[in-house]
Amino acid sequence: MYWTSKTRMITAIAATILVAGCASGTEAQFGDAVRDMTEKQIHDLDAAYNPDPEAPEGGDPERLNDVLDAHRNNAEDPTEDRGTLIMRPFR
Repeated sequence: MYWTSKTRMITAIAATILVAGCASGTEAQFGDAVRDMTEKQIHDLDAAYNPDPEAPEGGDPERLNDVLDAHRNNAEDPTEDRGTLIMRPFR
């Protein structure tokens, strides 16, 4: 391609505008969404910061292991083929 001085000037201006658009203030907000989501995962912040002194500190390990085993063994096999899903538009 033959580059004239006008083409070079337009290309340089376009590149400058594109780079300037990337240099906006997003760095100052980087991570805000993650912090906001993490903060909102706790329903009752007062309970999280001041837990009930009579709350149980543990559980029966045998019962907890049985629950985990039941959860792991009763999960569906992800390799099982359930057939073809046919989607039809509304009529």
